[in-house]
Amino acid sequence: MSSINDEKFMKEALKEAETSLREGNWPIGCVIELDGKIIARAHNQVYTQNDKTAHAEMLAIKQVQDVLMKNVRKATLYTTYEPCPMCFGGIILSKIKRVVSGIDLDKSGSMYFKENLPILFKSDKFDVKFETGILADESYEIFIQGEPTKKLLENGLIRKKPPIARLQS
Repeated sequence: MSSINDEKFMKEALKEAETSLREGNWPIGCVIELDGKIIARAHNQVYTQNDKTAHAEMLAIKQVQDVLMKNVRKATLYTTYEPCPMCFGGIILSKIKRVVSGIDLDKSGSMYFKENLPILFKSDKFDVKFETGILADESYEIFIQGEPTKKLLENGLIRKKPPIARLQS
């Protein structure tokens, strides 16, 4: 898939993150693409559902789990924030081909787990490709506005970027 398509689908994930932001959840959004079409979209709903497992990635996977099982290693999951350990497990078990993410500011992302999986899950049928940094600035700008993000800022786990100097003409 080209980077132009990656950006196109990541923009859709960003729309989901904006919805999550408006609802007061962690501002993280996700879409799943198959054959050039979005088959699922979701945003983090941890606080609105009062459910710690209501992550954008898990909600999107649940929407299309039957489709994913019929299309093994064909779908791409786009998420504005690198998936956590729970979501990583869901991605591996759903046999998603590829994950594209925007940011991982507090190093809570878990795609590096690929290297440390049990032997069964190291087979090619569970391999998932990973690319990060796609529309990272846009992902950052939405994430940093979130109410839950304030705790990460206060604890020094993430920092705000310095303002971008703008040229005046």
